[in-house]
Amino acid sequence: MNEDRSPLVPLLTTTLVMIFVLVVWGGVVRLSGSGLAIPDWPLAEGKILPRPHPNVLIEYIHRALAGFVGLLTLAVAFLLYRSRVWRRRLGGWMAVALAVLALQVFMGARVVLEELPVDRVVSHLVLAFLFFGILLAMTLRIQDGPEGREATRDRRALHLSAWAGVASLLVLAQVALGGWVSSSGAALACLDFPTCHGTFFPRMEGLVGIHYGHRLGAYVVTLAVLGLLIRSIAVPLPPRARWILRISGILLGLQFALGVGNVLLLLPLPVSAAHLGTALILFGSLRIAHHELARA
Repeated sequence: MNEDRSPLVPLLTTTLVMIFVLVVWGGVVRLSGSGLAIPDWPLAEGKILPRPHPNVLIEYIHRALAGFVGLLTLAVAFLLYRSRVWRRRLGGWMAVALAVLALQVFMGARVVLEELPVDRVVSHLVLAFLFFGILLAMTLRIQDGPEGREATRDRRALHLSAWAGVASLLVLAQVALGGWVSSSGAALACLDFPTCHGTFFPRMEGLVGIHYGHRLGAYVVTLAVLGLLIRSIAVPLPPRARWILRISGILLGLQFALGVGNVLLLLPLPVSAAHLGTALILFGSLRIAHHELARA
């Protein structure tokens, strides 16, 4: 059993960390205006190695990171399909992960060749989160062991698990809205907070509508996660499930603060990149909570 599990867990963990780095660096590419620094794909201005220009190097690092993540994923697939145990249990999941990876590569190419259309950029971002979520689910199942862990019979814990799953999907929807805000140029359409142009009820049209829609989505996510945390107080849970919920609450507060900072500080790159990275960690923590609560 241990022989089947030991090489996969560290490799999957490394892959998840690199996906996080890749997503954050993708935000740096977008926020630094480097998305079209290399106008062709897969080469860099017809060459393998690019010219030494800051924006070109930022975009090239993103491509190099993406290539590394792809190689790591192929290594995971190789080890998993070699194992009779994990091929039977997770072969379907791995096939889906490889399909999402292929679609993500295709979408990344279209983003460049079609010169950053908003729908392509948003799809590229959402696919990255989905890919992360699939590999995270596989990691958790491998950590549970070849026989898995018995599901809980506590209806309250199962209810909380479903709640965490829905909250993670709300975070994913909010990420899509954030990608829309960023790629459409609506990030600074409202320069005040919590109001927008001095009112809590701005006209929901144009860039203001896109920006304020993202804010409304943030409120929905906040209520969903806070509701989950409050409801869990009265439910006896094991330490692993309790701690991941606490971490989710901390991440929610940090994410909200970073979002406000983006507006009031006029979109500084470090804050914006941290905002994107925290969104991915919050999404992941809620997916872990969903898994742990179902087995509490």
